Amino acid sequence: MNLFIVCCNIEAQETQSKETLQKQKEENEERFEMQLTALNENLSTLRVDLTTNQDKMQELTKANDDLRGQNLELEAKLENNNDERRALLERCLKSEKECGDLQQTASEFRRKWEETTAALHELGRENQALQVQQSKSQTRKWADDSQVTACVSCSKTFSVTIRKHHCRNCGQIFCDTCSSKTATVAASKKPVRVCEKCYVDLRQ
Repeated sequence: MNLFIVCCNIEAQETQSKETLQKQKEENEERFEMQLTALNENLSTLRVDLTTNQDKMQELTKANDDLRGQNLELEAKLENNNDERRALLERCLKSEKECGDLQQTASEFRRKWEETTAALHELGRENQALQVQQSKSQTRKWADDSQVTACVSCSKTFSVTIRKHHCRNCGQIFCDTCSSKTATVAASKKPVRVCEKCYVDLRQ
């Protein structure tokens, strides 16, 4: 009788254990199923995020390539602008040098023009003086040998040894000593005999 009760108790315990294990198994399966569902949902979300990130990465890569191309284009333009700036700077320096040379040439021309103008004025004054002298010489009377018997300057009487000489400037008659000087007069390009007074006047 006791053995039967023991067997019954053991069988009841085994049944209870099986039921407990079955319940735990079902609970574990349900929990695992829930976890798997959550993982699948997370995986789906991650796949969507991955696809979105890949799209964004492609867009960023394209934008980066575009920016790189624009950067290269800007660098090329910058280099071209630098070349043009260097060329303009060289032209500017060359123009400044040419301007300085032209200013120096203009100064030289101005100096020559002033010298030429001064020379022309001097020639004008000399021409006026020569015209005055020529006018005076033309109005002066050439002394007649037959009417002059003595030197106008020293009053020596003319003779065979003391000869008469006309001053080619004033036209008066002098001895050889008083008319020994020569000078250029308006009527002659070569130096001619003049008296002492005319020599001094012509030298001034």
